[in-house]
Amino acid sequence: MNFKSPSLRSLLLCWLVLLILTLGTMISGRVTSNISLTTLLIISLGLITWFKTLLILRYYLNLKSASKGWNHAFGGYLFVLLGLITLIFLTGKL
Repeated sequence: MNFKSPSLRSLLLCWLVLLILTLGTMISGRVTSNISLTTLLIISLGLITWFKTLLILRYYLNLKSASKGWNHAFGGYLFVLLGLITLIFLTGKL
């Protein structure tokens, strides 16, 4: 296994992407308005959250240096978990 720590540059770039995705989450979630979210916005929130968690796992928890099996397992697990949470939220919205 290759347990190489991520460089400062890649961590800062990841942080910048996370910052931009957080702004995207705020816009998709309509944090400043009092309206209900559409189905498309709820799905986009789930996908943005999934991508943000993958970045945190791969760069800040260094899952990137683990085997591809671990990467795919965590990515799949998070996708299913956030998909279920999104589905429950959408079902409760009806």
